[in-house]
Amino acid sequence: MSDLRSADAHAPPRLLILAALVLAVACLYWARAVFIPIALALLISFLLSPAVALVRRTGLGQVPAVVVVVTLTLTLAVGLGWALFNQVTTLANDLPHYRATIARKIADVQRVGKGGALKSVQDTAKDLMAEIERTNPATQKPLPVVVSTPHPLWQLPRIIEPVGSAVFVLVLLMFMLIQQRELRARVVRLFGHERLAETTRALDEAGVRISRYLLTQSSLNASFGATIMLGLFLLDVPFALVWGFFAALLRFIPYVGAWAAALVPIAMSLAVFDGWAKPLLIAGLFAATEVIIAFVLEPLFFGRSAGVSAIALLIAAAFWTWLWGPIGLALATPLTVCLVVFSRTVAGLEFIEILVSDEPGVEAHITYYQRVLAADEREAAELVREAAAASSSEAVYDSILVPALARARHDRETGQLTSIEYAHVVEATRQVLGRAAHIAPETTPPTTASGSGSRAVIVAGCPVHDEADRVGLEMLALLLEPAGYTVRIAPAGGLVSEMMAAVQAARPGLICLGSLGEKSHVRHLVKRLRSACPEIPIVAACWGPQGSAEFRTELCSAGADDVVTSLAEARVTVPRLIRSTAHPLDHAPAGRVDIETAVEEVP
Repeated sequence: MSDLRSADAHAPPRLLILAALVLAVACLYWARAVFIPIALALLISFLLSPAVALVRRTGLGQVPAVVVVVTLTLTLAVGLGWALFNQVTTLANDLPHYRATIARKIADVQRVGKGGALKSVQDTAKDLMAEIERTNPATQKPLPVVVSTPHPLWQLPRIIEPVGSAVFVLVLLMFMLIQQRELRARVVRLFGHERLAETTRALDEAGVRISRYLLTQSSLNASFGATIMLGLFLLDVPFALVWGFFAALLRFIPYVGAWAAALVPIAMSLAVFDGWAKPLLIAGLFAATEVIIAFVLEPLFFGRSAGVSAIALLIAAAFWTWLWGPIGLALATPLTVCLVVFSRTVAGLEFIEILVSDEPGVEAHITYYQRVLAADEREAAELVREAAAASSSEAVYDSILVPALARARHDRETGQLTSIEYAHVVEATRQVLGRAAHIAPETTPPTTASGSGSRAVIVAGCPVHDEADRVGLEMLALLLEPAGYTVRIAPAGGLVSEMMAAVQAARPGLICLGSLGEKSHVRHLVKRLRSACPEIPIVAACWGPQGSAEFRTELCSAGADDVVTSLAEARVTVPRLIRSTAHPLDHAPAGRVDIETAVEEVP
């Protein structure tokens, strides 16, 4: 028993969260008669909060402002509902008058398919029905049909339920708008006074974001419905108000709502008008309006999107439809956006943002590293090419390749990678770097100390530890060589004495150490190089998570002229130190040095 208790006491938080989610979904399903009005009232309160704040600026109190806004909204809703009811009633009465036109359209379709595939399908269906009737003769007498008219009181439950829900939503809405401060204070108390500042910022940010999204989305959908209504009215389509209203309402359904709203007006035009011109014009009206709003106005107001990925919206639509039916389908997008906003501000709900937001699941260098580990160098190279098309070369190196190498070094040191896997990551990065070499920027070649532009300044690259450091220096070579510098990189993993001899023989204008780790090695090598080459500038390029201010001070005290933590910084620092060198430098012939064979040039 004690073991069971101890196991329960140490239950993983994820299991508790999963159990809480299952319990919450069960409550939302079984108590949907209560939660649906609460959700509607909450969303409408977010939608009307800016209007209440605007009315309060005129000098009215909270309660009068809420009464004014809710009364105006209710009046508008009742007026629109009454107009829709009248048009729907007229539509039901007029449908029999369109029977002749519908019959002609069906005859046109049958003539098109006569003798073809449609005719074959029809004949097959008729033969099957005849065979079924022969094999299953009627053995029972037809039952008499009794037509009875139910008492009007029996219809009351069907009317009371929606009316009661509407009244419940209205009452909740009034109290939520009137008691905003009280509700906010209770939420702050729920999270504790020790997190007062964080909770206040989270509530304000969540409220502003949700209100802005709902107001903007509702305005865009209303504009969509108004445009459709006006277009249908100009095309003489009956009951344009009804189709415009349903177009605005159905557009809350992600991706398919607008196209679903187009089906009924198109079918109506087929029944009302002769020919096929009007149905095609209506389809074009819906398509053009949806394209303009979805690809022009929504990115303009929302940015890239509403903050939810496309697949998450589709899954959310299916989930909320299963949970709450058609109302859940209409509320799927706003509810999902609200969940994402709250997950960004409430501690413990970050997993919701990771699952459904439209932001990348992991950073670019993690994706690159994962693809290289999976031996998918093609996708890794494609990721680098896409990043290169959107930013500069040093940005790609600093944000993707160098962090990936640093993570590989860390995983190797902690035993998560074998030496073979680590070598594969380094070599694959070198190959990707060679394919992406064309993205290096063009810069103006530097002039030498003697004033001749035909010679290039030599930069000696010294990898501190292994091939990963050497690949980092190869990236620096790709950035410096277009400017006229000759970069010579020493072998990785050799003795310090061999590296010192190679540097002294090359007579460089600057020495650059490249390191993804091993702080003690960097400091030791800086001291040795400063002692052997007192007049040559030394730059310590410490890439990865090690460029602290304290470490910079240590390296400068050891003899480094400067410390850089990124390739972008190194690309600026190296030419600056070379230009500031007072003594004349030795130079090498200008031209590109192959970074794969650069070490061969070192005697």
